[in-house]
Amino acid sequence: MSTLLSSPRLRLRRLFWPALAVVVLAWPVFEMCRVYGGLNDHTVIPGRVYRSAQPDPREMRELVARHSVRTVLNLRGTTPWDGWYQGECGATAAAGVSQEDVTLSAHTLPFPAELRRVVEVLDRTEYPVLVHCKQGADRTGMVSAMALLLHTDATLTEARRQLWPRYGHWPVARTANIDRFFDLYEQVLAAEGVTHTPDRFRRWVQNEYCPGPARSQLNWAKAPPAEVEEGTTFTAVVRCENRSETPWELKPGHFAGVHVCYAVYGEKPPAAWEGRAGFRQERVPPGGVVEVPIPVGRLKPGAYRLVVELHDATGAGIPFRTQSFTKFGDDSLVAEFVVQ
Repeated sequence: MSTLLSSPRLRLRRLFWPALAVVVLAWPVFEMCRVYGGLNDHTVIPGRVYRSAQPDPREMRELVARHSVRTVLNLRGTTPWDGWYQGECGATAAAGVSQEDVTLSAHTLPFPAELRRVVEVLDRTEYPVLVHCKQGADRTGMVSAMALLLHTDATLTEARRQLWPRYGHWPVARTANIDRFFDLYEQVLAAEGVTHTPDRFRRWVQNEYCPGPARSQLNWAKAPPAEVEEGTTFTAVVRCENRSETPWELKPGHFAGVHVCYAVYGEKPPAAWEGRAGFRQERVPPGGVVEVPIPVGRLKPGAYRLVVELHDATGAGIPFRTQSFTKFGDDSLVAEFVVQ
């Protein structure tokens, strides 16, 4: 009798561990499918902040309705010629919600001006807010952590969980710069012997944050002419002041040192003219100034916009690409001109 009773129990015991293994493995597999094959949507602050990957118009409508979203914070910038951007603008307009566009990169330390814009949106916009980038992993994780630091009593450690692998973020190679941003804040707290508060984080982002060695103030030493005759070239000169805490190293190689990147845009992409300048061996100390000539070639008649930024190629290992500035400095320097 004892043997007969124990037989079902034995079978249950034998089935228990395989079943448990299936359950344990099912969750990470489900999360991976959700992150890499789905919308990667999650709640950051219940009733207030939500996050996702890039939704198509149908998914946008569903997210807005599900969470009663009043503001969509797009971290991919404005690209009117891309279908995803046109679809998003149409979906948010049809839903009657605000759309805020901020330009962040998943591969560099965030730009100071754009971070100030993120803080402004999170402080003043209408909630609930949906935050998204392309994959909903790196840039979205950073801004989700910022929302927690600015508007909850979450600790820095708790906020940084928005950058866990379960959301698709892996702090390797260039995406580790997202984590470096919070490392810099943590170092400031440690140096001052204080703990995080929302006001302290807001003040650091708005007034103190320095994204690496290429923080700058760019001005024209010689501005482009307002009008250019067709078939002629011109040279502008940009004045670059080092406002960081470390020296700049200008170098002649394409894949090392700080360079000036520039591009000339017409009414439609791609860039009509682009290049880099400052290929010389020079050390610019904090507070120092360097002037860099920028040659612009022949252009067809039309209205143009010259955009100048800094590029730190040290360790990047990739060439300069159209509309892909690795921007570490402050606001871009822009001048408009007309080719007659």
